[in-house]
Amino acid sequence: MKRIIVAAAILIAVATLCIVTLKIQTNNIKELLTITDKMQKAYEDDKIEYCLELSYEFVEKFDKKTNLFPLFMRHSDISKIEEIAVSLPVLLETDNIQHFAPELIKCRIMLKNMADLESPTPENIL
Repeated sequence: MKRIIVAAAILIAVATLCIVTLKIQTNNIKELLTITDKMQKAYEDDKIEYCLELSYEFVEKFDKKTNLFPLFMRHSDISKIEEIAVSLPVLLETDNIQHFAPELIKCRIMLKNMADLESPTPENIL
């Protein structure tokens, strides 16, 4: 009987840990998506300086918010998004504004896809 109780306790602990990490991961992705929305709005309103500030903030927060993601997902998915994120402030500083919007949209879509792929839905499980 003791083994069953210990096994159930371990199972509950693992399930709790999975739920907590999934919630943290989802919240971090939502925060990053919020920053991309603000950048998009600033870009559309032609507030390039504010957009530049947000892009630096995005790069900084991306590093902080995704530092544990490689423990749960493929490194290549995160590194692809990071490559785009790092290029966003550079595009604004070098006056490549016409390339900024597509890169921002691509970054946002990749973040959204990451969030969708990590959610425990029947399509993702099967």
